[in-house]
Amino acid sequence: MAKRAGGESLAVSVYTGLRSAILNGELAPGVRLKPAELSVEFGVSLSVVREALGLLAAKDLVQVDRNRGFRVVPLSLQALTDLTEARIVNEGSALRLSVERGGVTWESEVLAAHHRLAGQPMILPGPPVRRNEEWARAHLEFHHTLIKACGNVVLLDICDRLSDAAEVYRAWSGPGGEERHRDVAGEHQGLVDAALAHDAELAVARFEAHVSRTREIVLESSFAAEPAS
Repeated sequence: MAKRAGGESLAVSVYTGLRSAILNGELAPGVRLKPAELSVEFGVSLSVVREALGLLAAKDLVQVDRNRGFRVVPLSLQALTDLTEARIVNEGSALRLSVERGGVTWESEVLAAHHRLAGQPMILPGPPVRRNEEWARAHLEFHHTLIKACGNVVLLDICDRLSDAAEVYRAWSGPGGEERHRDVAGEHQGLVDAALAHDAELAVARFEAHVSRTREIVLESSFAAEPAS
């Protein structure tokens, strides 16, 4: 049921619920989203559901197929490759500006965001072993905090959309993949150290290596048998 408290619009409430379900892997990539069924599930009108789906489409989490309605964004090897390249170009630029422009307040926010992230395990023990959604939320916030001092709201919006899209791939790559193959905590600490030292070149280099390694691991776990398109 969509919440009506706190002045939050019904569409935003439905958007938040569906976004969480997509990023948490509860709604599979490519699955059809039927407004009539969602209207019943959330207890809202069709127009509210369609508005929420439009918001998700604007964030590249939902696709609008002509004459076929809505579906969760599908996954593909080429899309992941393009997404990683786009993150390196856009988020790398935002990170460079943020490191150059960030002051004491930003530094404290980076430390706080990293502290919240480091305090959560990536994976919750089973059975079944599953991804820790608190860690996932802290992870998104950490990366956003690193770039927020860039001061460019357009660039920040682009980066947030790309980060959400990448999170879909992480959610469906299987729990524990990144943790088994790399020192994720060490990579995040390296980003913090470079950012707080205001070493833009090092921060960007570490970010590029960080997201490129994520791509490699997701490809290994999710697309091992998929031919390149």
